[in-house]
Amino acid sequence: MSRAVDKLPAPAEERPMKVIGLGPSRTGTLGLWQALKTLGYKPFHISELLPYGFQQMRALQEAIIANDTDKPFGRGEFDKLFAGYDCIVESPCYLCPNIVTEYLEDPKVKFILTERTPESWAKSIAGSLGAYHAKLAQPPLSVVRYFDSFVWELRALFKAMTHRWSGGLEPSDPGFKDAMAKSYTEYLTSVKALVPPERLLVLNLEKGFGWEEICTFLGHEVPEEPYPRINAMADFHVAAEIVLAPAVKKTMRIFSSAGVVLAGVAIWYWQRRR
Repeated sequence: MSRAVDKLPAPAEERPMKVIGLGPSRTGTLGLWQALKTLGYKPFHISELLPYGFQQMRALQEAIIANDTDKPFGRGEFDKLFAGYDCIVESPCYLCPNIVTEYLEDPKVKFILTERTPESWAKSIAGSLGAYHAKLAQPPLSVVRYFDSFVWELRALFKAMTHRWSGGLEPSDPGFKDAMAKSYTEYLTSVKALVPPERLLVLNLEKGFGWEEICTFLGHEVPEEPYPRINAMADFHVAAEIVLAPAVKKTMRIFSSAGVVLAGVAIWYWQRRR
């Protein structure tokens, strides 16, 4: 069976992996992504998928789904999926433990886990990822996806990401947030047990973190500029609306055109009957 990951183009340049961020969205991952850029890395964040179309989104969705089968992605597939980057932020949380065990074999790869209390995280993620997963399943976007492959793939990806934490529950289902918090608690425990302490930096969002911890761990001088603080919730909603707006307009044009045609047919039929 053909896979999207096998169709991805070869990278313009090879970059050995250096840092893997294991924290999920809503734990300071956007700030970490920007910080790694400032330090000279080329980090991958899931937002990088949006300009490149559905093939990359489908490949990541394949990786998430395969993670719970007897044929998960291996190092070669991960290298292709994240080709051209030397850091990965946020996406690895959907690919554990396989992505960790694959890259643990390289002693040069370091891991950063951003975390927060499970209850606050579940509430926050339900208002971002969960909210848009639900929105993509409701009109008008539930209709738009049949006319726009990008929205179709985005909805499939958000579904896979949401269900990774909720165990298949939908945002409207009873116990959704409790299931998310439980999965996240188990995830934190498993990651800390899997990665050797000397190769894992744990950063707590509620306690606060910045350049000092990250630069000490990675062996960099502390930059003069402030550590990036990003209102990820606001940015998420703004970015999502910008990304989805063209698809909604496209579908409205299709329906408008269809309406004109139907109106013309109705007039023709009415005139024939006069």
